Amino acid sequence: MIYFKTSQPVPGRGSAWMYYECTDDRRIVRFLTHIPATGEVERVEDPVVKTIYRPEFLEEASREEFEARWREGRNEKEVDVTLETKKFEKHMTVGDALRLHPKAGEVLAAFHLGGCSHCGINEAETIEQVTAGYGVDTDMLLESLNGLLLG
Repeated sequence: MIYFKTSQPVPGRGSAWMYYECTDDRRIVRFLTHIPATGEVERVEDPVVKTIYRPEFLEEASREEFEARWREGRNEKEVDVTLETKKFEKHMTVGDALRLHPKAGEVLAAFHLGGCSHCGINEAETIEQVTAGYGVDTDMLLESLNGLLLG
């Protein structure tokens, strides 16, 4: 296995660190988000998105560092979502996307949009606005999000 990490600012909480455990061909096995200032840890044992997006932005991490963070927290949240629409669209808000499917946040995090429930993307912005602001391919993100609805 190989390990990577990256960080992004979280308003009012400092930095959030995302850690990835990957196979040698860089397929994501599991990942987590850690906010050191608050001790929050969100773990994802079976991520929806299995490929690292924009690996040039990641730093190398050690197995020991990943495992230490993994043991620090539990992901106990249950998400109750009622499907109001059948498809993710570029003009829907991030908040609507998060409500549409319980794993939408994981997909956004894999594209370095948000990363945890406390990160700095604005849920009132549209998917198109957020992707434009962060330089993410909108069609690629929508393809991954809509893949959630197929299975």
